[in-house]
Amino acid sequence: MPSEPLVIAVVLGTFGLLFVRRIGLYPLSRSITAAVGAVAVILSGALSPSAALASIDTGTILLLFGMLAHVEALAQSGFYDWAATQLVKRTGTPRRLSLGALGLAAAMSTVALNDATVILLTPVLIQAVRDTDLDPVPPLVAVVLGANIGSLATPLGNPQNAYILSHSPLTTVGFVRVLGPIAGLGLVIAGVMLFPLTESRAFSIDLPASDLDRAWALSSAGILLCTVVLLAALPDVNPGVIAASMGVLHIAWLQLFRRVPGNEILGRIDWDIIVLFVGIFVLVGGLEGTVLVRTLETFTEGWALAGATFVLSNLVSNVPAVVLLSTAITDQQGWYLLAAVSTLAGNATPIASAATLLVLDQSSRNGIAISVRRLVRIGLPVAVVTSVTAVIVLQYLL
Repeated sequence: MPSEPLVIAVVLGTFGLLFVRRIGLYPLSRSITAAVGAVAVILSGALSPSAALASIDTGTILLLFGMLAHVEALAQSGFYDWAATQLVKRTGTPRRLSLGALGLAAAMSTVALNDATVILLTPVLIQAVRDTDLDPVPPLVAVVLGANIGSLATPLGNPQNAYILSHSPLTTVGFVRVLGPIAGLGLVIAGVMLFPLTESRAFSIDLPASDLDRAWALSSAGILLCTVVLLAALPDVNPGVIAASMGVLHIAWLQLFRRVPGNEILGRIDWDIIVLFVGIFVLVGGLEGTVLVRTLETFTEGWALAGATFVLSNLVSNVPAVVLLSTAITDQQGWYLLAAVSTLAGNATPIASAATLLVLDQSSRNGIAISVRRLVRIGLPVAVVTSVTAVIVLQYLL
């Protein structure tokens, strides 16, 4: 058996590398980093191959696959590009553009993963502001804030919520009933804090018309809505089974009625998220029984759990933090706290949320520099205020 400190070092070292994009000349990807770390844990003897397989939560993997299939099918209809183009054309001032981006990203992230939302919205906003004298940072940061905060409203909004729905006794209806209003309150707070950072002068941007297949978009949105309804109506059925089944039916529908080969949808799915989660499950499985897990198991409720979640999310990112801290949670309020604070903490630093890094990466590749210092100066206060508000509501008002 390997030494406990060695296993902890391998796991934490892997988590630390998840958001490192490059070491010298060598590029890194989150999914491969997690997978290599998982292989190292197995080779070290901390987990047997059968134990590693048992540590993978198949319900979460199925739920993620189903939602990724829905998002990609809707994206190929041209819906996201059309929505972002309409936002830019109809706002007219930098302030309205930023607040509109906040709201649009939030709305889209309620029923689709926040990572996918920022990937699909950011390019249009970059195209809109790149060749103008507008400050590009507020609307792009607004996409991050909106995607993270909006994703809190439903268990389909981000990967850690998908894990919580699959791993906890919470239902879709209960999740939305409790955390939906908190997400709405968080959006108001973020909007108020963004307001003085934006300009009110008018601008005009000429964007090319978006290519939207309305029939396709409506049918895909309808299937996505049916998935949400089924998740709410069938709380006793594994949510991963429902989401994956509907995702497969969605692809089959497009293949039959839109004549789109299913492999075109499957080929564009972000499989990195699936590989990332499999790696994280194995890594956390390797920590079972260690002093680190025993220590984290002391943070099970209230402000202690909220504080541990916020700090850990900004050390190893919110997905690993949720998987690590979930091992000792026994009551519903603890699960709600974990979901709320891990998601809202994602706005504090680039480490805490993959959505933030995705926007930074896309902006950098398109010649727009968003300094980490400025990002933190905007995001950290929003993360702290919204997280504290969420804890107060969950602890004292519900």
